[in-house]
Amino acid sequence: MIEVLLIDDEKEMLVGLEKILTSRKNLIITAIQNPKIAIDTIKSKKYDIIITDLKMNEYSGIDILKCALEFSPEAKIIMISGYGTIEASVEAIQLGAFDFIEKPFTSKKLFECIDKALEEHEESRAIANSIDAVVETEGIVYKSKQMRELINLISKIAPKLMNVLVSGESGTGKELIARVIHKLSDRSDQPFVPVNCGALPENLFESELFGHERGAFTGAVRTKPGLLEFANHGTFFFDEIGDMSQTLQIKLLRMLEDKKIRRVGGQKEIDIDVRIIAATNKDLEKEVASGRFREDLFYRLNTIQIHIPPLRERVDDIMPLLRHYLNSLCEKENKPTKSFSPEAKELLKAYQWPGNVREIQNMMARTYYLCSTKIIQKEDLPKYIVKDSNIVSSNILNLKYKEAKEQTIAEFEAEYLSHHLKVNKGNISHTAAACGLDRRSLHRLIAKYNIIYKDEGENI
Repeated sequence: MIEVLLIDDEKEMLVGLEKILTSRKNLIITAIQNPKIAIDTIKSKKYDIIITDLKMNEYSGIDILKCALEFSPEAKIIMISGYGTIEASVEAIQLGAFDFIEKPFTSKKLFECIDKALEEHEESRAIANSIDAVVETEGIVYKSKQMRELINLISKIAPKLMNVLVSGESGTGKELIARVIHKLSDRSDQPFVPVNCGALPENLFESELFGHERGAFTGAVRTKPGLLEFANHGTFFFDEIGDMSQTLQIKLLRMLEDKKIRRVGGQKEIDIDVRIIAATNKDLEKEVASGRFREDLFYRLNTIQIHIPPLRERVDDIMPLLRHYLNSLCEKENKPTKSFSPEAKELLKAYQWPGNVREIQNMMARTYYLCSTKIIQKEDLPKYIVKDSNIVSSNILNLKYKEAKEQTIAEFEAEYLSHHLKVNKGNISHTAAACGLDRRSLHRLIAKYNIIYKDEGENI
C-alpha cells in the first residue's frame, strides 16, 4: 500500500481531493487541513507521496517541502499551485519537489503525476535489488528483461574456457561485458589485455600483437614481447575484430589452432594459453559471405555469441542508467543528489540514443555541469534531445482508430477547458463566454472530465 499525505488549508478543496484519491484502492490517504499539524506529522511519520497546496495562510507549501526533504527525503512531493503562483512552483521544483500541478486540473492529470512518482520509486528499488554484486562493481546497470537474460548467460559461460564473440552497436558496452566475463572466470587473477583492431596500421599491429625480435625491422633496437604474451594464462580481448586485415586473420587463426605464436623476425615458437573474447559492431556473417572475413576464423571465435541490444530496444534501462551516472557525478563532486523533472524524463525515454550507453554517459556529464539546480529540467537537456524526441502516447497509438480518436478528443477537451478556466481564474460565466458554450454545457464537461478548479469570480 502507498502512504499519501494530502495537505490543503481550504476544506472544500481538501475534501474534493481526498474523495478523488480514495478511488484508488492502493492508496492510504491522510488528509490534513492545518499545515502546522502536517509539518509535525511529517517529522514523525514516513510517507511515499506528499501532495500539498502551495499557497496557504500560516505555512506555505515551500515550508512543507523543506520539512519533507529533511525528515522524509525519499517521499515524492507534488505541489498544487493556484492562479499566478507559477514562479513559486518553479522554485519548489528547483528546491527538490517532484512535480507541480497547476489549477485547474483533471483527476486524470493528478493520477498521471502520482503514477510517475510511484514509477520512480519502483525503478530505484529495482536497480537496488536486481544487480548482482560482482556485476555492479563492473558498472553494469540494468532493469530490462533482455539484460537480465544476458547477465544470466554471462554467469553460465564465464567459468568455461570457450571463446566468446560479443556483438552490438557502438557504445553498447562490449568491452565492459568482456571484462565481466573475465572477472567471473577462473582466470580473473590473470591479465585482461584489450586491443582495438582498427587502431593501428597492419605492420605495427602485428608487432604489437605477436612481439618482435631485435633487428626484425628498422627501429627494432631490442626484443619486445607481444600483447598476447602479456595476456598468457589470462584473457585477450579483440575489440572491433571485423576491422582486422586478412593477413592478420590468418595468423590469428593459426594461433587459435596451434596455441603457439612466433614473434616478428623470430624463429622460435612460443606456447600461448589465452582465452579469446572478440567484439564487433558488424554483422560478421555478412562479412564472411562477402569474403571480407574468414569463415574458419569466424567459427573459431563464435563458440558462443552474446548480443547486446541497443538502448532503443530496452527502454527500461534508460532511466536506471541515467540515474546511475548522475548519482556517480554527484558523489564524485561531493554534491547533493540531483533528479529529473517528469517532463525531462519523458523526453529522455523517448529519445533513440543512437550512441547507446556511451552517449548517455557523455550527455549526463554535460547536463550535470550545466544544470545549477537540484532538478534537471527540459531546458537543461541538449537541444537535439528535445528536438528529436517525439512524445506520443503509446496507449493511444495501440488503440483501434475509433477508440484512439475518441480518447484524443477527450484529452483535447479536458486540456482546452482547463486552459480557459485558468485564464478566467475559474469564473464560470467568463469561461463559458470565452469558449462559446452555455454555463450548463460547461458544467457538464467539467463534471465529465472531473476538472478540479477554484472559482475566484462568482458563487455557483
